[in-house]
Amino acid sequence: MISWIAINNRKFALMKNERNRLSIDIFHKNNIKGQNVNVAVIDTGIKAHLDFVLVKNRIIEFWDVQKGNVMPYDVNGHGTAVCGILAGCGLISGGKFAGIAPNANIIGVKAISDDGIGDTKSILEGMHYVSQNKDRLDIRVVCMSFGSEPEFPDPIMRGAEILWNQGIVVVASGGNDGPNSGTIRSPGATPSILTVGGVDWDINDVPFVVDFSSRGPWRGFSRPDIVAPAVNITTTGVQSHYTVMSGTSMSAPMIAGIVALMLCMRPKLNPNKIKEILLSSATFVDNDKNASGWGLVDVDKVFKQFLSADSTV
Repeated sequence: MISWIAINNRKFALMKNERNRLSIDIFHKNNIKGQNVNVAVIDTGIKAHLDFVLVKNRIIEFWDVQKGNVMPYDVNGHGTAVCGILAGCGLISGGKFAGIAPNANIIGVKAISDDGIGDTKSILEGMHYVSQNKDRLDIRVVCMSFGSEPEFPDPIMRGAEILWNQGIVVVASGGNDGPNSGTIRSPGATPSILTVGGVDWDINDVPFVVDFSSRGPWRGFSRPDIVAPAVNITTTGVQSHYTVMSGTSMSAPMIAGIVALMLCMRPKLNPNKIKEILLSSATFVDNDKNASGWGLVDVDKVFKQFLSADSTV
């Protein structure tokens, strides 16, 4: 059984300015906001929220794997939350709750049911849709915030690997089954993609890997690759304008959004180079590579690397 990876918060928590924590504004102030970058999100769907459609409709295509619907909708809300973190413009909040890449375009692929459950066939059909339409829709990134118990061989992981080899940056959630080792979920278990764990900050403003964040290893490979904020993230909702959610589902679209910013600035980057830059620029979090991977993404360092005179990226 495949399920979305998030923990719903019942109370609307005070928003942490995650964009500031990650130095996202260094891109935004230079008008690098993900424009002209198309990102597919395989999830529970996407609501035509004002933060996606006002001024310009950035939901450029939608497909419901199970029902064949082509008009955007999301009963569950998980997919809409993921998309808001990745590419919401924050219009209704006056920009306060804008996502990481607020000008990026979204291709919504509903492969997970309204109750948050998916099956292997539906997920693979969603991946196949992305693969078949990657050139027509110029899909550069796919975000997958769901997971299942890894198998060997694992068809979901294999599907993710194929997309990566086709030139699409695949970003997946690690899972919420920590803190024990060997709890990493599929497709994030495969080392061939970008897998994201979750962090929060202590009272001294020091980042730490949250207990629920899943860990490797998987078949000898340390997992995840990198970590990003995962606790009390304010994002687009379906029952109200905004909601608050936690989980590695919220971490993955942050990295997917950062990838969109990178591609906006350097469109010719391939998936392997993007992964190399992100991991080599990450900031150490703790001494367990199966908890935090290479560490917390350091956007400031990525941007400065792009600007350096001797940069080859």
